[in-house]
Amino acid sequence: MAAQSVTPPISPDHPAIRDLRHAVELMDCLSQEGFGQIAAIARCAEVYIGHATDPLRQDILATVLRAIQGRADDIQNSINLQAEDVGCSWPTAPADTVPMKGV
Repeated sequence: MAAQSVTPPISPDHPAIRDLRHAVELMDCLSQEGFGQIAAIARCAEVYIGHATDPLRQDILATVLRAIQGRADDIQNSINLQAEDVGCSWPTAPADTVPMKGV
């Protein structure tokens, strides 16, 4: 019978575990804050569209959409950086290979 090597479990106090835990907590914070802001901006745009008495101003809607896009990009970059810092980033595929549903 072959001897099996048993690796002892890593302590929760191990620096790598602490770094990973901190990164996950920070990503959760970033996502909650950022996606909450994106949802609020989108709700404001929806209310504006539903209650506008003058013809919809494309400049206002364009500003709102740029704000949504900018905030989403900021959150994505921040979360990606945290994942990279602990060696857990998602492998990226070229943009033309990522399926886009409904487009």
